[in-house]
Amino acid sequence: MLNWVRLSKYCELSGETPDAVSSRIRTGKWLRDIHARKPDGSSELWVNLDAVNDWAEGKLPAHLHGKGKHET
Repeated sequence: MLNWVRLSKYCELSGETPDAVSSRIRTGKWLRDIHARKPDGSSELWVNLDAVNDWAEGKLPAHLHGKGKHET
């Protein structure tokens, strides 16, 4: 199972737009290198499906557990 997919594939699967993803990153709802990142040598942003699923469920990324309000 893939954890990271190119933004174009994520948009195809989710029905979301690249602008929606950019907005989430810009507003801090998604974190760079956690939810999305642009690896060296890639021309496209990649999206972490596990992290996005956690976000959709209201869970904080693992490194932020215990640092704020989150679902248990």
